[in-house]
Amino acid sequence: MAWPTVIIKILNLKNGPIAGVEYHFLFVGYGKTSGDVRNLLVVDASTDLTEALKDAGTSLTTTVTAAQLNGGSEWTAGVMILNESDNWQDAVRKANETSSFEAFVLDFPATDKSLLESAIAMRTELKNKLARETFAICCLPEINNSAKDGEDWATWLAKTVAIPKGVASEYITVVPRVHADGSTLGKYCGRLANQVDASIADSPARVQTGSVVGSTDLLTDKDGKALELSVLKTLESNRLAVPMWYPDYPGQFWTTGNTLDAPGGDFQDIRHIRVAMKAARRVRIRAISRIGDRKFNSTPQSEARAKLYFTKDLREMALTGVPGEIYPPDDDDIEIKWVNSTDVELYLKVRPYECPVKITVAIYISEGETS
Repeated sequence: MAWPTVIIKILNLKNGPIAGVEYHFLFVGYGKTSGDVRNLLVVDASTDLTEALKDAGTSLTTTVTAAQLNGGSEWTAGVMILNESDNWQDAVRKANETSSFEAFVLDFPATDKSLLESAIAMRTELKNKLARETFAICCLPEINNSAKDGEDWATWLAKTVAIPKGVASEYITVVPRVHADGSTLGKYCGRLANQVDASIADSPARVQTGSVVGSTDLLTDKDGKALELSVLKTLESNRLAVPMWYPDYPGQFWTTGNTLDAPGGDFQDIRHIRVAMKAARRVRIRAISRIGDRKFNSTPQSEARAKLYFTKDLREMALTGVPGEIYPPDDDDIEIKWVNSTDVELYLKVRPYECPVKITVAIYISEGETS
């Protein structure tokens, strides 16, 4: 006979929300620092950047300011100010000791592909050591428009498209510096990090949310010739993300957020890899909580519960924004495969919405019918 007893258990089913790092970027650049300590600065839309970045160089200050202007009222970021003799990889590692970021931004231009490859390697290290899903944003040098020994647009264009040639990774997006005030990189980062007017599933090419904020003046070449759309189109066709404009339509906008994914890859558009990484971050946390839990087993009832559990974040992403960041998941968008009694594999399908960046309109005349 059992002794009459009431036992109360409070169960944690791990169905709560998971904090995200989306829109939160880390900016790394140069300035004047003293000593060996490099501290992470955290800034947001209300920060007085003149004071906060008083030790930053002109380039880094310009980039972060442009990102703040274009990032909306909920913009946040981390900033690491380095000496040029510092190792920028160490700065990224240190920042990731206390914070997580959706992307890290290198404010110094890549003069050859080695910096781009190092950025990809840094991303891979963060993934392997800390399970961080992040991507890199890099920039390329602006044109030398000195009248004495400068470049024309054709010369600069050939040098610029050659830098990322041969580099293949969906985890990096690259922008050439073409604005006269040096703000191109910051404007691009701000459009990607604006969670008020858009979502991670939106293209920086969006027009509805308005023109870029700040000076839209572009550089000229050594002969004073203005930058033409034909040059920007060539840059874009070489996997770079560039600003653009529409003739007879006020404002300056952007092209799609190209990555350096190889031809034929699923993630040549930055919005696709961003939604995939967001899903991966959340599903990882849910998977950790199911380690060693025998309620997750190969019985039909358990697998049915697991499918609901592991697609919870996909369903929430489908409700984020209008429309959602992805299509609502169907029943067959998750597959559970038992390799053996202790090793299980999950396959989740993430389906982004279509997004037009080319619209063709046909106009025709229809003759009226006679009565």
